[in-house]
Amino acid sequence: MSESDKERNIEKGIATLEALKVNIENIQKQLATVELSIQEHNRALETMEYYKDMDNDDILVPVGAGVFIGAKISGKKALISIGNDLFTELPIEKIIEKLKNRKKELEDLQKKLTEDLYKLQENYTLLSAQVEEDYRKYLEERGNVQAP
Repeated sequence: MSESDKERNIEKGIATLEALKVNIENIQKQLATVELSIQEHNRALETMEYYKDMDNDDILVPVGAGVFIGAKISGKKALISIGNDLFTELPIEKIIEKLKNRKKELEDLQKKLTEDLYKLQENYTLLSAQVEEDYRKYLEERGNVQAP
């Protein structure tokens, strides 16, 4: 293999490492987002479990910025988002079921992303070692070359 081929091979390895690094960072960001969503679903499930046992009770509803308004429980239905700012009214039990299903889907996605992240990190480690070894050999060969 010529010296220029070896240089191109090392450059290609470095470019691949950079691409892997970007992919790893993207998956880490996706995992963080999924984890936050799972936590949000856990809070919603916990709230709905308490709510289903209430009847004609007074509650405080957070509206943001540390502000709460008083409300009275009436009926056993609530609204749930079905996407694109669309909502549907369902019985509490159905909402709990939907939240559990959504949470399960998020947990499955979290598992897949974690597996993908592990594989990418493993590939990065292996390729990094290979590029370092190729570069070391390249430098050794260049050091052994004598001027004519």
